[in-house]
This record gives sequence, structure tokens and C-alpha cells, in this order.
Amino acid sequence: MRISSTFSLLLLLGLCAALLPERSCTAHISEDRGSTSWISTRACRWLGVCEKTQQCVQLEREGKAQHQECHTDRYKLIKSKEPVDTSDQANKIPTYVLDYAPLVYLHSGEKFWPCDITEHLKHVTPHLNYTPMAAASTGLNLTNLDKLNDYTNGRFVYLTSDDNVEERPDWLEGEKNIPDDPQELSNKAADYHNPQQPLGARHAAEIHGGHSDAPAVLVVVNKGHGIVDAFWFFFYSYNLGNLVFNVRFGNHIGDWEHTLVRFINGKPKYVFVSEHYFGQAYTYNAVEKLGKRPVIYSAVGTHAMYATSGAHPYVLPLGLLHDQTDRGPLWDPTLNSLTYRYDHTADSLVASNITPKAPTEWFYYNGHWGDKFYPMDDTRQYQFAGQYHYVNGPLGPRFKNLGRKKICQGRTSDPCVVHNWLPPVQHTRVVDGMGEGEDWNEDERDPPMNVR
Repeated sequence: MRISSTFSLLLLLGLCAALLPERSCTAHISEDRGSTSWISTRACRWLGVCEKTQQCVQLEREGKAQHQECHTDRYKLIKSKEPVDTSDQANKIPTYVLDYAPLVYLHSGEKFWPCDITEHLKHVTPHLNYTPMAAASTGLNLTNLDKLNDYTNGRFVYLTSDDNVEERPDWLEGEKNIPDDPQELSNKAADYHNPQQPLGARHAAEIHGGHSDAPAVLVVVNKGHGIVDAFWFFFYSYNLGNLVFNVRFGNHIGDWEHTLVRFINGKPKYVFVSEHYFGQAYTYNAVEKLGKRPVIYSAVGTHAMYATSGAHPYVLPLGLLHDQTDRGPLWDPTLNSLTYRYDHTADSLVASNITPKAPTEWFYYNGHWGDKFYPMDDTRQYQFAGQYHYVNGPLGPRFKNLGRKKICQGRTSDPCVVHNWLPPVQHTRVVDGMGEGEDWNEDERDPPMNVR
């Protein structure tokens, strides 16, 4: 009887491990394995009862369930009833945001480099689905892009390339925006924290990467309770999809990627990197750093962001794909950025004290930053197993869940695993396909308050 019960328990634990792989909480266990008991480790791996969860249970009993460390799917940051702290200047970027800004290794074999959103707008015409909007395209720029919301609230507006993208025009490739050699800046001794200095001026002793003529976009969001999120957005005019059985899928015009560094009481605690329409979260201590700045890797072609160099396989319904990262040109986004503060409760963006003249209107554009997926009668298009050669261009930064409570990007109800160490080389992920485009579900698409 005892043997039968033991066998049943082992069978049950095995089923838990098989059916709930994503709920394995081993990523939350301290890297100091000696501090974690065998029983706690097994309970975490098999039953999802982690030390972190146990801590949160205790916090809940003590009336502290809103504690910032409770980041698992069960224990989320509870929406603060206190107002967001506005004691500092409304448009000021905290010094620590720049101190811990990410450095991005682009791939040495990249063909589609970072691009300037201002330049991008010079080579597109807004379309309402597939119909050109000639009247709306006159003088299109960052200060009036939101006017396109006058047409179906921007929902079905696509910034469509004026050129055949298969011919790879220069503006699409962005070769002129390859970051400079960081050593060229090594003799510049100016304080980038000084508002009178250009954003790119740094102390010679600081760790930095190269300057790109394509500005990154920094959006800082104060969540209250000492929590500040620093979103770094990177734009590319073209996304080259990956190969499956030597057939390419997932190309699109316009590509927004981002990295989020979350600070608690001025200290970096978590880092999130976007990977296609999903992503990974890490503790700050887990990620690679140059000096104290997190190091991120941008995959060749797709620009998906990873915390390590090497191959990154992932499985879609149609087969196995690989992203590839390496230590190519090192990009320092602090050297050229449009910087903003954002109030996610009021959906209000203001230019920061660092770039006070940065335009804000483009941020509120509700449409897509590239072409609508090409119809099947277009010779550039093909489809297999529900996946398309060309998919929809993406939505902009405002639709990347800037008001998120957890560090992860998805729905609040989705689990959010925060890794305490870097994944093994060639760790494979299984994800759902996105079909003809890269839109989020309806409940993820609407910005906070939906006031514009």
C-alpha cells in the first residue's frame, strides 16, 4: 500500500512537471544553491511552490501582498491607491536611468540597421488598408503624425513604403546609422548629466558604446511606490524574417523593439527584453554588464532582443526557427535619443529636460508603422501553415503596455517568470504563430484611458 501511494505521488509529480513547464519556478531560486533545500527545490520545480511564492504568502499574511518582489503570476504588483510621486520635476529624467542604460550589441552580419523615424516618414505614404491617403500624406512628420487618427481613429492606417522593399532601397537598410567605434569617444570628457551638454557627452571613464545617427527613444514611467520603469525603444525600417526549411517568413516594414529596466527606489532590479511578440525578464544581477550597464543583443534581421550571444531557437507551428546574436557594433542609445516622461494613468507624454524640444505628437499615432500584409495576388507574398512571407507593420511604443504592473509585456493575467540567471546556450522556446500580422489582442491594443 505504501509503495503504491509513493508510486502515485511520483506519477502525479511527473504529470505536473510535464503539463506545467512554464510554471517551473526554478528561475526564481537564488543562485546560491546552498541556501535552497532539496525539498524546496523539488516543490518549486514540480508543484510551483517556490521560495518566492512562500515569501509572498508570508507577506500576504502580514498585509503586505503589494510588495514589489512578488512578481509571479499569482503575486502581481497591486495597483497603488496612492498618487504617482510627482515631487520631482515632471519632465526630469533621473540620473540613475542614464547610469544604468542598456548597451546593445548589433549583429556583425546585419543588413538592416537602426533607422531614424523622421527619415522613415519621408519614404512612406499612409494607406487606409490598401487605399492610398494622398491628401493625408502631405508634409507628414513627427509633429503631425497623430492627425492620421482622424481616419478610423488610425486603426486601419498603414505607413506604406513608396518603394518596392524587395529592391532594398538605402533608407530601408539604414547603413549610414551603424554605430561609430566607441573608441572614437574615449577622449571626450564631458558630463552627460549636465542638461547644457548634449546627451551624447560622457565622462571618459564611463563605459559606453558607439553613437548612431538613428535616435533611440527613452520613455520613463513613474509607477509610484518608488517604482520607475525606463523603456528604451529601438526602431528599424525593415524586419527580415527567419528561415524555415530555407523559406523565409515574417518580413515586415517598420520594426519597434524595446528593453525595459525597472528601478525600485533608484536601484535597478529587473530587465525585460522584447523578442518578437513575447520576451524574457531577468533580475538585474543576472544579466551581463559592461561596468554597471546591462548588455543586450539584437538578433540579425529580426532585431529580437536577447540577454546572451549565440543561437536562439524557437518553435512556431510550422517548424523550428533560429535567431542569431553576436558581438557586432556596440550601440549606446544614450548618445542620441529622444527622451520623454510618460504618465500612464493620464496617457500624457512630455519631452524631458534632456531633449525638451522632442516632438510628442507622433507617439499618439494609433496606426501601423509599415505596410499592411500583402495580399496573395501580390508576387511578393506567399503563405504556408498559416504563416506569411510579409506580415503587418507594427504598432508604436504607446501600445507596448507601458503601464504594465509586472515586468513582462503580456496580459496582466499571463504568468511572468523572472529569471535569476541567464538561459543555457540554444535554449528552445515554443510559441504560437501570429499569422498575417503582429497585432496584439484587442484587450492589449487599447492604450491606457483610450483618451485620444
